[in-house]
Amino acid sequence: MGNYEQAISLIFENIEMMDYFGECSDSLIRLAEEALGVRYPDDYRDFVSRFGAGNFGSSEIYGVFKEDFENSSVPDSVWLTLLEREEIGLPHYLVIIYELGNGELYCLNYDKLNSVGEPTVTAFVPNGKPNTDEILYESFGDFLLNIVTGELE
Repeated sequence: MGNYEQAISLIFENIEMMDYFGECSDSLIRLAEEALGVRYPDDYRDFVSRFGAGNFGSSEIYGVFKEDFENSSVPDSVWLTLLEREEIGLPHYLVIIYELGNGELYCLNYDKLNSVGEPTVTAFVPNGKPNTDEILYESFGDFLLNIVTGELE
């Protein structure tokens, strides 16, 4: 979790740039995992546990912050993932963690695991050719570090 720990350290050094929902309980995280049919990787689980979901600078990172997954909104990853599974056929092995603003979604991909057996981060473009085979980041920690360093530049 080296890149993840570096990202968290940078977030806390620049906490004034972080707008977040607050801590998420283990029981709520387990409910989210059950609703999605996945087990979060350790780095994402830790992020959600600490922040729930939120913005670092202008980058909004989706997470878990309330139990009502049916009546929520962005940046609720569970709500959006379940909605997109139903509305656009988002594959069940994807969990949305970020949206680029052009419709492209960054997802934890449980079909493409890294060397330690955790999901990588890939892109999904609704109404386009799915590009979930291209690994953008080897882990959520790699993704988060890129987001944080990009916002600090």
